[in-house]
Amino acid sequence: MLRGYRPHATIRSSIVPSDFHGLFRYDASVAGRPRVLRESSTPPTIPCPTTGRKLRVATIEANASAICPSCAMHGEGGFVSFDGDLRMAYACPQCRQFIWLRGA
Repeated sequence: MLRGYRPHATIRSSIVPSDFHGLFRYDASVAGRPRVLRESSTPPTIPCPTTGRKLRVATIEANASAICPSCAMHGEGGFVSFDGDLRMAYACPQCRQFIWLRGA
């Protein structure tokens, strides 16, 4: 296991885009509810939190209504899936974490 790795909350972020691996950016929105938006230019891969192996990004869905598996708050977050890997990740605008979800 990598030092500092937490299985459900791999990144504790602030407002900079790199905290969501360059896939999403935090937005306070006009309505006052935080949300994440897709970055205009995204990397083709991000590192696996356990092995460091590069995972190829398959799909990115931003501004998706969901309940965060880490903080249990409802928000407009972002999901990312990967080629050849059953896991998904969720970018939470409420707790500003990038949470890795187990595959099927």
